[in-house]
Amino acid sequence: MGAALVKEYCPNCIEPEDQGASRSLYVEAPETGSAEQEEQEPEPQAPQKPPRKWVLPPGEKLTVMMFGMTGAGKSSLGNLIADAPVFDSSDDTASVTNLDSIMKFEAEDGSLVLLDTIGLGDTEIDQEKVVASIRDVALSAPSGVDCLLYVMRNERITDDAIARLIYVTEYLWGSESLLNLYIVVTCASRYMQSRRDAEDWIRRQVEINWRFKHIFTIVGKNPNRFIFIDNPSLESGELKVEERREQSHQVLFKSFCKHPRDAVPPFTQAMMKQVQELTKTEQQELDEKEREVQRLQQEINKTQKGKKKGKKSEAEAETEAQSQAVDDGLQELMKKATEDMRQAKKAMNIKLAQVKADKAFQDQVREQAELATLKFSQDFQGGVGGDGNAGETQAKDAEKVKAGRNLLGALGRGLLGAAKKVTGMTGGKRASGGKNDTAAAAKAAAQVSSLSPEEEAKVILAKVRKSNQGTSPAQIFTSLGGWNGAGALTPMVFAKFLLNSAPGTRPASVGALWWRADTNGDGQVDIEEFKDFFKNHVDTA
Repeated sequence: MGAALVKEYCPNCIEPEDQGASRSLYVEAPETGSAEQEEQEPEPQAPQKPPRKWVLPPGEKLTVMMFGMTGAGKSSLGNLIADAPVFDSSDDTASVTNLDSIMKFEAEDGSLVLLDTIGLGDTEIDQEKVVASIRDVALSAPSGVDCLLYVMRNERITDDAIARLIYVTEYLWGSESLLNLYIVVTCASRYMQSRRDAEDWIRRQVEINWRFKHIFTIVGKNPNRFIFIDNPSLESGELKVEERREQSHQVLFKSFCKHPRDAVPPFTQAMMKQVQELTKTEQQELDEKEREVQRLQQEINKTQKGKKKGKKSEAEAETEAQSQAVDDGLQELMKKATEDMRQAKKAMNIKLAQVKADKAFQDQVREQAELATLKFSQDFQGGVGGDGNAGETQAKDAEKVKAGRNLLGALGRGLLGAAKKVTGMTGGKRASGGKNDTAAAAKAAAQVSSLSPEEEAKVILAKVRKSNQGTSPAQIFTSLGGWNGAGALTPMVFAKFLLNSAPGTRPASVGALWWRADTNGDGQVDIEEFKDFFKNHVDTA
């Protein structure tokens, strides 16, 4: 598929030689010593690990959220991603923020925000855990989540696990979160080592396991959205533990670096948008302070790179003395910028605490949780106190209905208790001031647009076909710059092409079509993929 013409593209990563910038936000100025000290032989140092190929750029804040059943290995995965045992630590760990249902890690260089959900994967789930999850996800990631990782072990998938996945993604967070979904399979050494074996395993599971088939379907039947890792414990006593953990780390970060952020928007449910609006001023101030710290760090790195080691001529020594004065000035500016950023973070945390304590916000969170639960129970059990018939859409998918009913049977009182309580409220005023009963509100909230996602995609693709009539895919590809540089279209170029061809296309629809075009999951669309996109989707719309 044009492999000889295509360079490896990484929209979210930095080159290995630039990785020093990602290790620390603050670099101490080196102390100057006497000439005799400078001429002394340097002390032998321990061998350093080779630079990593897949590294996120500082300051870009890729937001990743993990969820899955208890025992799937989320905490271990989080420690691997964070490169430190932060999710095993106590509540006073500086790098981790603990809320009731979320643990949040922020990389020191601002490259990554990592969220670990608590409670949604517990054997017993109740409405309070659901409410806490909606609230704390919104408070932890008001700007949305870029990569949503469903963590599962390389073992049999239970009805409870698949139904929990359906409930959390399609009801609690909304079906658009599926665009950001990746499946992380732990304890999968063989499939991490061999992508061919991994894809053969995926095909077998789809054929023999209806639960796995559903998982495969919700990620667009795209095997590249499955990430296989090994990740053995450091205390396991197994062979080559460090090597296997490092490989697992790089497999994950390759997916993070190649995630098409310019085409697939972060998923943001209603309460995230609410928090975003309520903290707008504080967030803008924090963003400004963080950008200044990053700018100064880049300046410091440049001056460090230009320094010559060993003996120097008189002219070189004079030049270095001048450079050192510049360094000292930059370090002072960095100290001030770092303190300003710390104060801005403090102000943001105070504002978030105020939002969390706000009764109107709490009522809105609870209402959203109740509506999600009620809609789920109506679809999979025919409605609590309803007519006994499953929703039309779900009735067409017997496997999905079966999983949902099994979840309702297994969790019973935890979820259905709240739903029954809500359904029984007729005509009463809502805590948030609404006049309609919750059942009516749930019915209204459950109304889908006049077009299903598939129908909406067909409308967009028809517009793309019409606006590009008389022009071949190869000509379009060339006009978009596909033959230049990497020999492929980046997510941003692809998104602009769709928006120009079909104005008004929603960001989520752009993301859905990107996944159809980038069939090999390498973060770009080459000429063969572009032709296939037209042949299989545009021309048939």
